[in-house]
Amino acid sequence: MMVAGTFILTGIALYYLHSMPPSGFSDIAQSFSHLLKANLPPLAFVGAMIVLPLVGFPISFFLVLVGLRFGILEGMLITVFILPVHMTVCYLVTHSFLRQALINFLTNKGHHFSLFHVQRPGLTMFGFLLLPGPPYILKTYLLALTNLSFVSFLSLNWATECLMTLPIVAMTGAAKEKNWIFFGAALIFFCTSLIVRWIKKRKK
Repeated sequence: MMVAGTFILTGIALYYLHSMPPSGFSDIAQSFSHLLKANLPPLAFVGAMIVLPLVGFPISFFLVLVGLRFGILEGMLITVFILPVHMTVCYLVTHSFLRQALINFLTNKGHHFSLFHVQRPGLTMFGFLLLPGPPYILKTYLLALTNLSFVSFLSLNWATECLMTLPIVAMTGAAKEKNWIFFGAALIFFCTSLIVRWIKKRKK
């Protein structure tokens, strides 16, 4: 039921994202900001964090809020378990009747997954995930379109995204709990990862 609903949402999102003017994205972000700042029940918040990024809503917004809402440990655990849900649904969508529509949409937006058809796609994918580029969910859809097996796609993507997302959750969770030592450690890790990604992009 959830997967079928996600297929429908993804199809609708592809249509509207294709025709939406740039200003439309800021309007959506502002509307959802008001919605999620309200005192949503925990299950409703987690449900929104699962579904909305799948149709293009920025996950960074949730990474900040989940730490502020649930704290360090719970926020990180929620994120760790939600990421593979996103990836699994993306993989199912790209191997369903929506595959060609998704390829057409991504191609029209200037994104191509043909760059992964190389001798060592795993290494190329790892670099693609680390370097700044398309938003999180677009990267996930692009990687799901490759010829990697589900296990390889999930394990590589999950491990890399955890490295990049958990420090954000840890920082906001530490701010909520006023754990400034943990906040400083997470901030140093996050800044270091940004510098490494910037250097790698400069060398590319």
